[in-house]
Amino acid sequence: MSFKQALRVLRLSIGKRLLDKKSGDRVKARRILFMRQDGKLGDYMVSSFCYREIKNYDPTIHIAVVCTKKDAYLYESNPYIDALYFVRSKRISDYILIGKRLAKLKYDVVIDPTDVLRNRDLLLLRLIRASNYIGYNKSAYKLFSASVEGVQHYSLLYKKALELIDIPVQNIQYDIPTDRQAEQEIDLFLQDNAIDNYLAINFYGAASSRKMSVENIKKHVHYIQQHVPGRAIVLLSYPEKYSELSLLSQEFSHVYVHPTQNVFHTIALIRRCLQLISVDTSTIHIASGFNKKIIAWYGKNEIVYKQWHPDSQADVHVLFYDKQLNELSPEQISPQWIV
Repeated sequence: MSFKQALRVLRLSIGKRLLDKKSGDRVKARRILFMRQDGKLGDYMVSSFCYREIKNYDPTIHIAVVCTKKDAYLYESNPYIDALYFVRSKRISDYILIGKRLAKLKYDVVIDPTDVLRNRDLLLLRLIRASNYIGYNKSAYKLFSASVEGVQHYSLLYKKALELIDIPVQNIQYDIPTDRQAEQEIDLFLQDNAIDNYLAINFYGAASSRKMSVENIKKHVHYIQQHVPGRAIVLLSYPEKYSELSLLSQEFSHVYVHPTQNVFHTIALIRRCLQLISVDTSTIHIASGFNKKIIAWYGKNEIVYKQWHPDSQADVHVLFYDKQLNELSPEQISPQWIV
């Protein structure tokens, strides 16, 4: 363990000793607060069914979410969420202010799926003063009234968390958000380019180790076109990568790139594709929500894969790399997998 890691463990241990106090007695959940201040796009997708299932069980239950303004667009589009509270990540003053504000609103249950609680997260939870707290792998904490234990897919974690507060879950199909303008813009893009029955491919994940080189992208596109000649391919992009991918696409026929500006463009492109090929788990979860056929690239991490694997009802094929996505060659994709 490095010195930096040792300091982190020490800080968390001291914080737990000071802030981890037993919560109140169990009560019926009438007001539920979800802690998503550290959430990302994929986290939202795999938990999106929760809000629907709560309201299906009892429309009068109040649902609120703590998140950042950066992620607010996801929650604002969800018709089942009643209130949002914003914090700035890593701003302890924000955590204190919002914690005191939420304490006055008297939430019955707080659901926090955070794997490792930082001291500021634990402080925020204490300040909220909810009657009950549901966590993930938090059986060693006094604050948490109940905890979902063990490595499992995050969608199952949320399902079990709701069942711990006596809310039955009938359907864990994801609710993928949509935006009418983005949908219309993608329809126009597809019509203008006469694109139909296409593959959507995402060659870029968040970490540098999950970004494919231009040379390797060309090899993969060439390989796919060899095995499904004439099949249209749409390369999923974002503003920083649009020029690079647009230039690359000009070297091939039937390869297109949309000047994507937001996630709703990406959602619309995945909704209309025949199959997604991707290294990015957020797009994999979006495709799972639409029950699309998927070819996915994942790093060799058994725990991470169990928590975030594709959950589509259609055909799914997975290739694993050791340290870097560029270790993989296109020939590792079986031609029979490509639609």
